[in-house]
Amino acid sequence: MLLRFGITALIVGAFGYLYASPHLLDDRENMATANLLFLLGLLGLVIGAIFHVLQSGFLTLFLRGFADIRHLFIRQSKALQEENERLRSDESLTVWKTSVFRHLKVYTSGCGTGLVLCSMVLMGIG
Repeated sequence: MLLRFGITALIVGAFGYLYASPHLLDDRENMATANLLFLLGLLGLVIGAIFHVLQSGFLTLFLRGFADIRHLFIRQSKALQEENERLRSDESLTVWKTSVFRHLKVYTSGCGTGLVLCSMVLMGIG
């Protein structure tokens, strides 16, 4: 998992540097490019943190409370309730969701880290 994170950070950092390389001679464009890469990196890190919190189950009780309140206001048919219960008890679906969250967390965090590091390198050059 750490290897995927590092490889993703390196690849995205390299692409960020390639994106910024035409602007290295002009200080104003270099600053704007570095700011854009930093902003996109922070966005990737925030999305990775959201996936981490959702995967950890920290908000599970809170979200279940909202689901219970929703049932008070919105009626569901018996067939829809049975289908929802079947989906909740499906182990293969649960394993797939866990795998997808884990991969998304690693890749978005790696992309965010790569872009932030690339923007820091660009600011050091400029």
